[in-house]
Amino acid sequence: MRALVDRELYLPRSWTEDRDRCRAAKIPEEREFHTTGQLAKALVLRALASPLPIAWVTADSAYGQEGRFRRLLEQSGVGYVLAVPKSQFSVGCPCIDWLFSQAPADAWQRISCGAGAKGPRIYD
Repeated sequence: MRALVDRELYLPRSWTEDRDRCRAAKIPEEREFHTTGQLAKALVLRALASPLPIAWVTADSAYGQEGRFRRLLEQSGVGYVLAVPKSQFSVGCPCIDWLFSQAPADAWQRISCGAGAKGPRIYD
């Protein structure tokens, strides 16, 4: 089961430094600039502190490339799947290209994720 359990609006530094703009947008005075990584950390910590049965976390490479975020998930004991740029070394996990090369040809199945703006979205 998947559900949206929390959200946090990213505000660029240009917004948080412009208090008049924030007031006009009804953004609380105490709101400060936070990187997307800091926001993700706060979301995960709130979810883990909640009574919800959090089993795993998933995120794209914007978060997966942050070692501190990965360590937070490892230390919390929650499972995770994060996209990590293939140029980035990850301790305990070989390069994905190598893992793919080890799989037999019949391990792959081509499937569709539905129609996209540029045609069918087909993946192996």
